[in-house]
Formats: sequence, C-alpha cells, structure tokens
Amino acid sequence: MTLKADEDFIDNLPPAAQFTESLETLQQQLPSILADFQKAFILYNTTPGSQEYQQNFENSKTHLNNINSQLFTLSNNVQSNLDQINTKLFALDVLIKQEREKNKKLKRELGIVEHKKNAAFEMITDYKEIYQSKYLRNWALFFSILFSIGIITKIYGKPKISTNLPGVPKAN
Repeated sequence: MTLKADEDFIDNLPPAAQFTESLETLQQQLPSILADFQKAFILYNTTPGSQEYQQNFENSKTHLNNINSQLFTLSNNVQSNLDQINTKLFALDVLIKQEREKNKKLKRELGIVEHKKNAAFEMITDYKEIYQSKYLRNWALFFSILFSIGIITKIYGKPKISTNLPGVPKAN
C-alpha cells in the first residue's frame, strides 16, 4: 500500500458531514410525518368508510415508510464505509507491525538505542522472547525426562520369571 493509494481511499469516502446532514434532515421531517400519521390513523379507524381519510392514511403510511427506507439506506452506507475503513486499518496495522519488527531487527544489528524508554522497550521484548524460548525448552525437557524414565523402566524393569522351565512341573 502506498501513500497515494491511502490518499485516494480517503478522498473517495463521503464526508461525515454528509451523513450528519442527511440524518438531521430525516430527524426534522419525522415529527411532522408522525403527527400526520397519528391524525390519519385516528380518523381512518374512527370512520373506516371514508375515502378521503383512507387516502390520507395511505399517504401518511407511504411517507413514514419512505423515511424508514431512507434511514435504513443511510445506516447501511455508514456501516459500509466503516467496514471499508476497518479493513484498511487492519491492513495498515499489519504493515506497521512488520515495519516495527524490521526496525527492531535493524536497531539490534546496529546497536542503536536512542532513549531510555526505547531501551526499556527493547529489553522488555527481548525478555519476552527469552521467556518464551525457555518456557518451550522446559516443557520439552520435562517430556523428554518422562520418556527417558519410561524407556529405562521398560529396559531395566523386573525380569519376568518364566514358569515353563524344562524339568520343573507346572503348579496347578
């Protein structure tokens, strides 16, 4: 990933102000649409045979469904942009970790430690690596000792006495 690709990625995303503006517009429209829907609902249910009230109720329902679909679309767009940003950030995080490892390796080769804080950080990572290697070595040693004990007891264990010696009668 290059710096130019990152800039293009950021430029292609819609600004947050656009989402905020759309949400505020929906928020301003919603109270009036809900009030109209409430009135139309009451009038429609009190006089179910009236065509005018039925038409007002259907119009109010359509406006409410439109607001709901616009809100869903807005939410979906925001989630889509967040997913793209998260994917990009995870990729950048992987690259940063790789660069840190490279940097740490190069500093170790050159023997460069700039500040006490960096020296402490390097020591901590070194001790973590040492601990992990010693930990694995101890487990390997433990299992090899158990294996050796098993082999030794198998070889030098009590000999089995055979009762089928020639000339010795079998005991019943």
